[in-house]
Amino acid sequence: MNIRILALTGLALAASITSASALTVTNTDKTTHTFMLTPEGGKGEKVVLKGNATGTYDCSKGCEVRMGALKSKFDASVEKVSIKNGKFVKG
Repeated sequence: MNIRILALTGLALAASITSASALTVTNTDKTTHTFMLTPEGGKGEKVVLKGNATGTYDCSKGCEVRMGALKSKFDASVEKVSIKNGKFVKG
């Protein structure tokens, strides 16, 4: 019984750590958007996100997202970003 509670507590803690360090990007537009996602201190990655799709990315130390001439920086506390009308919007 105690082992089960300990295991469930560990899983809950792991899930909360993972969600706190991840950035979820939701493309609310109908069109596919391509952007560069660069984690703080990491290597940039080209991301293709289809219309009405969602992706989750590691931004535990913060990250920069760039779409064309638009550039936004998000710290580790930002968990959700949307793409609306081709622009990044927090929340």
